[in-house]
Amino acid sequence: MKLKHLSLCFAMAAACSASAQIKYRDTEKKPTLIAYDSSIAFQHLSADIAQLTLVGQEITFLKLNPKRLVRNKEDSLLDNIKVKAVVEVPYKSVLKGGHFYTPYKAVENKTFRIVDYDRKTLDGGTPTLIFTLRDEERKLLLFQVPAENLANTPVIINGNYEWLKRQYVGKQLHLRKDNRKTENVLDDNKEITLHKADVFSCTDIAVIFAGKQKYGQPFLIVKNSENVELAIGVGSKSEYAHGPLVDEFELQ
Repeated sequence: MKLKHLSLCFAMAAACSASAQIKYRDTEKKPTLIAYDSSIAFQHLSADIAQLTLVGQEITFLKLNPKRLVRNKEDSLLDNIKVKAVVEVPYKSVLKGGHFYTPYKAVENKTFRIVDYDRKTLDGGTPTLIFTLRDEERKLLLFQVPAENLANTPVIINGNYEWLKRQYVGKQLHLRKDNRKTENVLDDNKEITLHKADVFSCTDIAVIFAGKQKYGQPFLIVKNSENVELAIGVGSKSEYAHGPLVDEFELQ
C-alpha cells in the first residue's frame, strides 16, 4: 500500500514538473514606444507624441516673471488645469467673480510626475494633449495643452534640464562663424561683441528672466576669455528675443 502511495506521489510530482515547463506566447502586436529623448525640451516636442512616451517623466512649471507686462489671465491657468475626478474642477481652485480657477501660484515652481497621457480632439477643434500629473501630495490633476500651443508651454522637463547640465557644464564652446554683436541678458541686455577667437566656458545652467516675457527661460551661463559672464539661450530666436543662441556655438 505504501509503495502504491509513493508511486502516486512521484506521478503527481512528474505531472507538476511537466506543467511548469509549458510556455505561452502572446501573438498580439503591441506598438513600439519611442523613449523620451532627454535632449528635447517640452516646447520642442512634436504634437504627435507617442502615447505614454513621457509617462514617468517629472516636469516643473516655471516661475512667473515679476516684471511681466500683463498680469491678468496668465496669472492663472483657468480651466487648463483640473482635478481628475467624476466632476472636473480646477486644481486647488479659488472662487473669484463667481468662477473657480487655478491660480498659477498653485503650480508655480512645483514638480509633478506624468502618470498618463492622451490626445483628443475636443468639439471638433484642434487636437488637445492631456497630461495626467501627480504632485508630491499624490493628488492627480489634468494638464491640457492645445497641440499648436506646445511652444508656449511654461514647463521644463526635469530630464531635459539635467541633460543640459551634463552636455554643457564644464565644457568649452566656440563661435561657429565670425565675430558678432549681441546682448548680454545678465547685464541688462547691454550690447556685447562675441569674438571667433574667444573660448566660452560653461559654468552653469539657470532659468533667467530676460526682458518682460511671462516666464523665465533656461540659459547656459558661460564666461568668455576675458572672464565676462554672459547667457546663451537654448532654443530658437522666436523663444529667445535677446542674447546669443546655443546653435551659434560648437562644443570643443
